Amino acid sequence: MKVAILRPREYLNETLSKLKKEGFDAIGIPFIEIEHLKENLNLNEFDFDALIVTSQTAAKILVNSGFNLKDKEIIAIGKKTAKVFELHGFNTFIPSKFDSKSVYEEFKEKLAKKRVLILRSDKGSDEIFKLKDYCELLEIQLYKIKFKHGYEQKEFIREVYKNKNNYAIVFSSSMIAKSFINLSEKLGFEPESLEQMCIAIGPPTKSVLENNKIKALMPLEYTFDGIIDLLKELKLNKT
Repeated sequence: MKVAILRPREYLNETLSKLKKEGFDAIGIPFIEIEHLKENLNLNEFDFDALIVTSQTAAKILVNSGFNLKDKEIIAIGKKTAKVFELHGFNTFIPSKFDSKSVYEEFKEKLAKKRVLILRSDKGSDEIFKLKDYCELLEIQLYKIKFKHGYEQKEFIREVYKNKNNYAIVFSSSMIAKSFINLSEKLGFEPESLEQMCIAIGPPTKSVLENNKIKALMPLEYTFDGIIDLLKELKLNKT
């Protein structure tokens, strides 16, 4: 069975290389594209105590801005996000699970009465705004996420709906799940008729799929390492 990774193109090569090294027959299809909004971010104009950074894309835009984050508290959602900061000498706090709900539950007391910036995409979860009950919270959108619906994506959609059980499809974000479902419907396919194995990287993504009657598995850890562990349990790297 092939493993189809749905991710932005800029992250596909690294992910595919990792899966192929583990013995998986993997392909990659980008169902979203990223447009940076704040290439020259100047955080000096903001007075804040802490940052919440929700993705490695946001982290890369931030560190490339050249702003000194040495004395700031940084909460990074995900190991990859944290690694971007660590490579530049900045320490981070990481929630036990890599989603907005865990940030709220685990850091609300730590952030109480502080001025906090959240740096993310234009399609972030509203769950994080519950922190406003504890702190002064300001959102800065660093990039836009757009659906990518070209020839490559259309051919993949047609293939997975017309064939049965020859793919494990990995949805790496809720926006990617929405893009896949949107294009499926545009092409005349009912999402609930999808018979391929589907894997959601975390609860928001799983929720999007299941709200559209697509059953999905989910790893214990909401990362690609967690997905690889799940794929190994399913023995999909065995020929």
